[in-house]
Amino acid sequence: MRIDPQIPAAENSGTNRVNDSQSGAAKTPTAPIAGQPNDTVHLSSDQATVRQLVAQLDQIPDVRQQQVSALRSEIQSGQFQRSNDQVAGAIVAQLFGINSNE
Repeated sequence: MRIDPQIPAAENSGTNRVNDSQSGAAKTPTAPIAGQPNDTVHLSSDQATVRQLVAQLDQIPDVRQQQVSALRSEIQSGQFQRSNDQVAGAIVAQLFGINSNE
């Protein structure tokens, strides 16, 4: 199943097909049949914490403008020099999630 982030959750859940198939018949609540499992959902109490953390992450800029400006001025002035070892080290660090402060 592929989830399209551009479609709101209610449209993307696939429940419309179920609801549409029931539209022709009378919609009556059904009681669980003995011996069949009853599906339930329990949301974590940490949901509020997750939402708060997401809101905090939204406040952090995606681009470190100060670093971008410094690199841009180095490139424009011809001062930007990186060795093959530095480039390779940066690639490996990024692949393995190592935070390197240059």
